Amino acid sequence: MQEFQEFQVNKTFGIAASDQVRVSGLAMPGPLTPRMDPQYTFRQNLLSDVLGWHRGIVSGPIHDGLWLTGPMGSGKSSLIVQTAARLNLNLVEVNGKRRLEVADWVGHLTAIGGDVLFEDGPLTTAVRHGAWLLINEADLIDPGELAGLNTLLDGGPLIIPENGGEVVFPAPGFGLICTANTVGLGDSSGLYAGVQRLNGAFLDRFWVVKVDYLTGEEEFALIKRRVPQIKDELLRGMIQVAAEVRALFQGAGESTAPLDITLSSRTLIRWAYLTVQYAGDKNPLMRTLQRALTNRVEPETAEAIEGMTRRIFGIPNSSTGEDAQNAAGPSTAGGPAHAH
Repeated sequence: MQEFQEFQVNKTFGIAASDQVRVSGLAMPGPLTPRMDPQYTFRQNLLSDVLGWHRGIVSGPIHDGLWLTGPMGSGKSSLIVQTAARLNLNLVEVNGKRRLEVADWVGHLTAIGGDVLFEDGPLTTAVRHGAWLLINEADLIDPGELAGLNTLLDGGPLIIPENGGEVVFPAPGFGLICTANTVGLGDSSGLYAGVQRLNGAFLDRFWVVKVDYLTGEEEFALIKRRVPQIKDELLRGMIQVAAEVRALFQGAGESTAPLDITLSSRTLIRWAYLTVQYAGDKNPLMRTLQRALTNRVEPETAEAIEGMTRRIFGIPNSSTGEDAQNAAGPSTAGGPAHAH
């Protein structure tokens, strides 16, 4: 039996809150509790939504799921993972795909030592042990399959015909969380291939929280914690590049064609890290941008992003590697130069 205890929100999550504001978690980490990232910083408004939902499923009358929607790489999954880590909660994480049957998550019969036994899948594991089940890219899954979760979202049991009709009632703390780039109504923008228009009755069983990109100052603080050697001036330019790429990805440019790729926070961290590592090379800024992002996109998209970067950093299109190094050099000097 899992033992719950109260956590002070301000001390547990490093945010401004009264000492009286508390939330339930497990007294000890479980076998499926994710690893805590001590450098992770919570956005207070988003954390408030997640904790409010969690309080409801632990002690309130609700059984709703939690749906996090937002652009690619905005931090939807990491918000859930790091919240679970600090509350010692067990978390089962799965990825959605089009050719998926919910029965695959329930479990299957398997031969063990001459006996045929039922082996729990991720859904059954979460239900049986009171874990959070995190379904990433949920809007890629067939709508009919997801509708099979409605009974659980109403507080009902999971019935397993393959295991002799076993009835498993959700243990305290079980919660269903979905992340997606849409709110389940399909994608009219064309930015996210393969997303489905989901069943309305299924979607009606969720709290919906929008997770956007960090602000420029939030992202600056995040990357300085991860890559402290990066110079401030250089990092601010990188964040400006990211902001322009994201705006075009989301179709915000009136006179410019939208991009088919974005520049997420994780990619920005990779770019900053690589730039520090390659600081002694010629043209580290453009070289590392290619390795962090543009080598995996269409040539036209790469040209647009690299052109944008040259403009923001004042690197002429016709510059030699040495000229480009000089343009970026004052901001990268001082970091460790490790050529790879």
